[in-house]
Amino acid sequence: MSQTTLLLLLIVASVRCAPGGSVHRRVSVQQGRIVNGVEAAPGEFPHQVSLRANGYHQCGASILNQYWVVTAAHCVDVPNTYDVLAGTNIVTDGGTKHSVTDITSHRDYDPNDSWINDIAVLKVSPPFSIDGVTVAPIQLPEQGEQVPDGANVTVIGWGDLWYHGLSPIELRKVDLQIVNQEECEAVWNSQGYAVHPTQICTARFEDVNYDSCKGDSGGPLLYEGKIVGMVSWSYECAAPPYPSVGTRVSSYVDWIIDNTNGTLVPH
Repeated sequence: MSQTTLLLLLIVASVRCAPGGSVHRRVSVQQGRIVNGVEAAPGEFPHQVSLRANGYHQCGASILNQYWVVTAAHCVDVPNTYDVLAGTNIVTDGGTKHSVTDITSHRDYDPNDSWINDIAVLKVSPPFSIDGVTVAPIQLPEQGEQVPDGANVTVIGWGDLWYHGLSPIELRKVDLQIVNQEECEAVWNSQGYAVHPTQICTARFEDVNYDSCKGDSGGPLLYEGKIVGMVSWSYECAAPPYPSVGTRVSSYVDWIIDNTNGTLVPH
């Protein structure tokens, strides 16, 4: 596939908007579901919340503490009435709803440069009732902490089951592998897209594809219990040979702390 073809697909598709203002692109930020994953157990991921725009699921997000969540900046780059649903695996039922009262996106977020700095923190009201069972904060990595190439990471979300596929109501999970940064850069550079050091690549190309998809954006990539990445963008939900590209959270731990009133400390 040529760079010109990819760019044309991007331009043509960008005029079609989904509910809540998210934009569909074949090379796109991912507003969808876990591909070829399995259903998560109740309480397995108590840090996961559904970020909703005008009452409809838009993206995933992770609880930082009783007042703040972290998600992808592209999930909140359109003015909307946002809230989050916490404490449930069912995106249409249960849990508690919390209004988003403040949004801080990274000042250098740039969707025209491979969605670099695709990170935002959101303040909620009322605060979460942290019980450590159904609602709990996610564990941050250390600033600059690295994840080994080939390491298994778990991605979770309510995204599409396949590219342009159905949307489940149950939280799902899938295991992917970390792709060597230089290899990821080479694949995407050949198509005219940069992959930055503050981004992290994942893939799992086997008999079928495994990945995040539309609706999973902003959700965590989990390694040894820590949020090491967040779902950001891909080509058709990581169709081979293109890895998915996420935000490398360890590049932003200090930024997260600074922008949540210094109320966080890395675990």
